[in-house]
Amino acid sequence: MQDFPTAFAASAPGRHKARIALGTSASGTELGIPVTILRGARPGPCLWINGQVHGDELNGLLAAFDLMDSIDPTSLSGSIVLSTTANPFALDARRKRTPADEEDLDQSYPGRADGLPTQRLAAALFPHIAEHADVTVCMHTVGTPYDGRPYAVYKLHPDSGVTEAELLRLTAHFSPAISCRMSVAAGGAELPGNIAGALDYQLLARGRTAFMLEVGGGGRAESPFIAAATTGLRGLATSMGMLGGSAPALPRSLLRATRRGHLTCSHGGFAQTGVVPGSVVKAGEPILRIRNAWGELVETVTQDRDVFVIALRRDPVMQSGDRAAFVAWEWDDVPID
Repeated sequence: MQDFPTAFAASAPGRHKARIALGTSASGTELGIPVTILRGARPGPCLWINGQVHGDELNGLLAAFDLMDSIDPTSLSGSIVLSTTANPFALDARRKRTPADEEDLDQSYPGRADGLPTQRLAAALFPHIAEHADVTVCMHTVGTPYDGRPYAVYKLHPDSGVTEAELLRLTAHFSPAISCRMSVAAGGAELPGNIAGALDYQLLARGRTAFMLEVGGGGRAESPFIAAATTGLRGLATSMGMLGGSAPALPRSLLRATRRGHLTCSHGGFAQTGVVPGSVVKAGEPILRIRNAWGELVETVTQDRDVFVIALRRDPVMQSGDRAAFVAWEWDDVPID
């Protein structure tokens, strides 16, 4: 198997396989990140698709497979690169985090070559994307216990030169239910941890364009969402001048979330809901109801304001403190330039 620099330097149009080395296992097995390169017949930009960061997030990488299968390299300008699994250890374990150190890869970039396993994963992949990618699409899904319609996430870096309008326009190719502007501030309400260590934010810090897609739910393959993401990737590549034909028409506007977070439950039990992701729930209306082990209604999860439901608990078994829903508290409609 070729290493990535050798495979990327190949000038012949076609599909090239490579591996980014990660060291060895205790049994001596060579470990690495599988990478596929679709090299076009003409020079052009590089679109990099990072197919899977967390081990239960599959829809995005399957969409990338379908995209690459559908393109004749002789009709392509530039290169499409797919790092199928940025965290093969988490994928093999079907877990979100790296089993060896319980760290979140998407809070670990740019990584450390002499660090913990997750830091080494980040350090192995990051320099290649930062060197070659003109646009990077970081594929995610919501966690396995949740359902969600596909949506986009982007971050803003003060030194990137990449504007919010540009990032919104790129996400519009995927017709997301909503595009979420995510803060990287420590102690924010969205997620705990080092949000600034995300792959897209660290690429923005180096002047590279990058954003995230949340393609449905984790732990399963959802055909309609995979097909929609494949269409979005093709539209994005076309708009970058990589494929022939006119760039697809974009929606005139997008919903943009500017403040969002999780709703948790206080009581354990079994959740029931009539709400669906992508809907607006009015203030005071129930989002979930929780019954205890005796069938008694012990909690109704509501909000004192209207919320946009981004993702919703699909596993009905709840413990106190579990995340019941992921919602936007503030959102607006913005035009796409």
